[in-house]
Amino acid sequence: MHTNGQWEWTLAPGISPSPRYQHAAVFVGARLHVTGGVLRGGRAIEGEGAIAVLDTAAGVWLDRNGIVTSRTLKSSNEHDASSDLLRRCRHAAASVGSQIYIYGGLRGDILLDDFLIAENAPFQSETDRVPSTDKKSIDMLTEASAAEAEAVSAVWRAAKEASHASSEDSLSDGIGSESPLSETSPMADDLDDGGSMEPDVKLHSRAVVVAKEAVGDLGCLVRQLSLDQFENESRRMHPANNDQSYSSKKALNRQRSPQGLHKKVISLLLRPRNWNAPADRTFFLDSYEVGELCYAAEQIFMQEPTVLQLKAPVKVFGDLHGQFGDLMRLFDEYGYPSTAGDITYIDYLFLGDYVDRGQHSLETITLLLALKIEYPEHVHLIRGNHEAADINALFGFRLECIERMGESDGIWAWTRFNQLFNYLPLAAMIEKKIICMHGGIGRSINSVEQIEKIERPITMDVGSIVLMDLLWSDPTENDSVEGLRPNARGPGLVTFGPDRVAEFCKRNKLQLIIRAHECVMDGFERFAHGQLITLFSATNYCGMHPLTHFITYAT
Repeated sequence: MHTNGQWEWTLAPGISPSPRYQHAAVFVGARLHVTGGVLRGGRAIEGEGAIAVLDTAAGVWLDRNGIVTSRTLKSSNEHDASSDLLRRCRHAAASVGSQIYIYGGLRGDILLDDFLIAENAPFQSETDRVPSTDKKSIDMLTEASAAEAEAVSAVWRAAKEASHASSEDSLSDGIGSESPLSETSPMADDLDDGGSMEPDVKLHSRAVVVAKEAVGDLGCLVRQLSLDQFENESRRMHPANNDQSYSSKKALNRQRSPQGLHKKVISLLLRPRNWNAPADRTFFLDSYEVGELCYAAEQIFMQEPTVLQLKAPVKVFGDLHGQFGDLMRLFDEYGYPSTAGDITYIDYLFLGDYVDRGQHSLETITLLLALKIEYPEHVHLIRGNHEAADINALFGFRLECIERMGESDGIWAWTRFNQLFNYLPLAAMIEKKIICMHGGIGRSINSVEQIEKIERPITMDVGSIVLMDLLWSDPTENDSVEGLRPNARGPGLVTFGPDRVAEFCKRNKLQLIIRAHECVMDGFERFAHGQLITLFSATNYCGMHPLTHFITYAT
């Protein structure tokens, strides 16, 4: 540190075993021990890379094999169970003496409550000590704690007896009542804050251990809480916004169902790195389970407004069209909605067209519904033009349901999905600056209020021209084509020019329109001098090969 109080930072010498974040780090002597963490995309660090040590005295990074010379992590042929223990993130770590203590954290979607103990040993041989939860270590720690508690209690009792005897002698001799344990005595500070400690203290993975007070009634304020009773820290910070109600509302909220069906779907499908399509094309849910999943999601959609009001940051996805592999690739590369991913600090918004044309519409829609049930305030779905029975009966979804679930169950499931689609929200506002929709503003939409007034459930055959424009209209070919033009998609449909976009944004005090609905080759295309963006998230669509894309909006 400089004399002016500023710190000067420099890169540590050597080569660290792996980049990471959401890890824990503690010092033992001159060694910095780094444990766990995740890579970009939320993938947990595995194997020997889960632990690394920086020897600040020698200026080198160490792993179990000695000095690290490369970041290339070669997996060992021999499975090491102890390495699996450290495959975690967001855990707590502390060091006392030569020992390191690790508690809790996340492994995938699992909230851990184990307690690991390790000793700072040389990283030079295969006999190095690593964190373990073996019973012997826990018993040794418990015995040591009990012995220490007994010793402290004995000292406290002896001190009280000595103080009492000294006080009686002083009174009888008329010397005064001053205790020999005065403020200058080294033991006085310890005794002032000390207390009688029970010798049978045992550690529990979900308990808070607190020393019992010698005097006073503060002990009644200490209680045991399980970790899942604590809400996540505030997900976003807005210095100008003092509305505390929103912060409490937006804390990570999980919807729990007694059946746990949505968790089954998530565990089987949310596998960004290793999902494989079923070889026999059989779908893993039956019609009854589809009905249960749709009902749970439908109850959430019924409580939502027609135009969602969202806060940044938000990831926005375009058309998926049953191309589940593309969704998994996006999740793998850029993070996915899970506590092991980035759901705690960023929302997800999908702009419709989840089904049709692709080979895995069932996986796509069921996973999105399951994620909506699990994270109802952080995963958002709005309706596309293919979320309508008369459309997805023709373009593949109905046929996929029959092929993969059987004719009777398939038709029932297809009908139930379409009943659910009628409840989907129709648009979303981000920070009241950006409006997101599937199609566009067409000829009829001049204000956000027009969309908000659409009552759900609603089907396309009874929908107004506003609904048709919202789900079906497109921008004109380029910025030079203004006004309204016929749309090649069919009679009664229109395209709208950049002048319509500018007028709509100005009237509604918006900065941007984000929409999907069109296959654009780069997966991302600007229109109206950047006031409108088209997104498309499906590759190899109808014989074309566009790039898959999504965008993130953050204030």
